[in-house]
Amino acid sequence: MNSKTEAIYRKRTQVALEQSASIKTPAHCIYLINDWLTFFRDGHIQIGRNRISKDLEKVKLQGRIQAIESIGLSNDQLTNLKNTKGITGIYWNEDSSARIAVIRNKTLFRDYAGVVISAKAGMWLPGQVVLELKSGKDTLKGIMYDKYYIPTSVSLLIKGNALGSFKREGSKQSSGEIFSEATVASKVLSTKTLYIKISTFNQNNARNIDSLFKANQSNLSKMPNLILDLRNNGGGADFAYSPITPYIYTKTVRNIGADVLATDDNIAGWAAIATTNGLPPDQKVFISHVIEKMEQGKGKLVSFSDDSNISLDSVATYPQKVIILINKHCASTTEEFLLLAKQSSKVTLMGEHTAGVLDYSNMRGADFSCMPYMLYWATSRSRRIDEGLAIDNIGITPDKVLSPEQNWINEAKYYIEK
Repeated sequence: MNSKTEAIYRKRTQVALEQSASIKTPAHCIYLINDWLTFFRDGHIQIGRNRISKDLEKVKLQGRIQAIESIGLSNDQLTNLKNTKGITGIYWNEDSSARIAVIRNKTLFRDYAGVVISAKAGMWLPGQVVLELKSGKDTLKGIMYDKYYIPTSVSLLIKGNALGSFKREGSKQSSGEIFSEATVASKVLSTKTLYIKISTFNQNNARNIDSLFKANQSNLSKMPNLILDLRNNGGGADFAYSPITPYIYTKTVRNIGADVLATDDNIAGWAAIATTNGLPPDQKVFISHVIEKMEQGKGKLVSFSDDSNISLDSVATYPQKVIILINKHCASTTEEFLLLAKQSSKVTLMGEHTAGVLDYSNMRGADFSCMPYMLYWATSRSRRIDEGLAIDNIGITPDKVLSPEQNWINEAKYYIEK
């Protein structure tokens, strides 16, 4: 915030305070807070699910299920929705695990409600309102409840027969999008080209990524082309992408370091992450060193990682060319990986610009004061900012732009084999 934006900030805050007076549910409270936080244009400040113990989670989950709103829809209403045009209608979610009726249902927080018609076991129950959406110019913005019945903020692009990733029932599904549900997947597209998808660099997916690359070691050692699909990969942990780097490396890579703000809350956040299951031993040692630095430099920015030049012993003969598919949902750790990948002469980035959520990162969290949620914030600041190389709210631009109408996998295959 600065002198130019202070007036806008104060007005926005006043409006939010006025709206809060009519809020009666934690979901709408979280939505209002997250909406207010968008003023800061920082993807690393957010409120999310509190990952409490399994026993307590069961109790909390049952309470959230009972509290969620339900709307009954008759067979006649469902029949009429099949023939509607515009926003209302019947939709399938991205992996076809739930059938949703989007109806006009206006309240203070929504113009439309998404009501579950059917869903796979363990997801949602029929009649539950899992979408609350307000109209925008070309988007619907609002709340979607995840499988834990935690509200998350969503922005759904209105386009043709789709609302974001929700496809209208009976409409032609987009072609070429393979393995939509998988966190990792691979497919041989031709004798020349291998396709690999990684949907998250979350540390819980690190073992899957490592196993996938080991399973494809034979293909990677002889096939000239690799298409690496990172679309919608919102980040995770840097160590998760380590199995990929030997295959894209061509020369010494420059890595710009970051500083971490040494405060009691940040130290507590880093200490909590060190106890996470599945964290590699070397990462635990690294975190202990970071905490030690912070303890010694409270109130200051201390070096979290030094500027460095990264060199490997050799350059892999194959793959010879690598295309990385990226879109606006690529963020955080994924962007860190892309900054390294761009320095390889093997790599071409294709798609659309990334989210631009990286300069302030390394999120840590704490219990929210009055609701069963966590407050998450960034603890580190990249020294890219001081060099004029910041990417927050800018993103990383692809070498070759693709439009939503194109089949991105086919385009990448044609381009790399041309």
